[in-house]
Amino acid sequence: MTAKPARGRPRAYDPEEALAAALGEFRRRGYTATSLDHLSDATKMARPSLYAAFGNKLEIYRKAVRQYSEQTAERRQRALFEEPSLDKGLEDYFGAIIDAYFSREGEPLGCPVLSVISGEAAADPVIGAELAAAIGRSDGLLQRRMAQAVEAGEIAADADVRGLAAMLAALQHSLALRARAGTPRPELQAIARAHVALALRAAGAARPN
Repeated sequence: MTAKPARGRPRAYDPEEALAAALGEFRRRGYTATSLDHLSDATKMARPSLYAAFGNKLEIYRKAVRQYSEQTAERRQRALFEEPSLDKGLEDYFGAIIDAYFSREGEPLGCPVLSVISGEAAADPVIGAELAAAIGRSDGLLQRRMAQAVEAGEIAADADVRGLAAMLAALQHSLALRARAGTPRPELQAIARAHVALALRAAGAARPN
């Protein structure tokens, strides 16, 4: 008896690897300078296959960033909300941020949002909304941690939670820019430590015994 051929063609690409490769192109070249030919070469997928799998260039970018965010969110969340010490939690959080700003090979790429689409945000409202949403997520995450620190007595009861979160988010944005400019990882880590210490002093954090 002759076996029936399988229906349909097997998918010849790994979506996770393809999106990771696409995001690498966006991070190296910037959004505007990255062409569909660049994405096709990086993913080893023909342009029609790219469209069929992921949509247009903006959709490819969005899906690649979403995958990146999902892959890195757990470590950041764990650092902020599972580490009992605010000081250590922020240290681990910014350590995770800095690690994410480099490729596995140590190439300084910066943030896949801030370093990629900030130049287009003013001219394109859709891209501008993507950037604003990313900033809002960082602000919200840090604001929740600062509010938790107030409740736990880690910082002063009258601490400016919103202002502290904005200050720490601004540090995150600065690290992205510096990483993109090629600042070495140890220097970024030192900058993060200094700014976290300053923020904690401003918040009236209790000093460890």
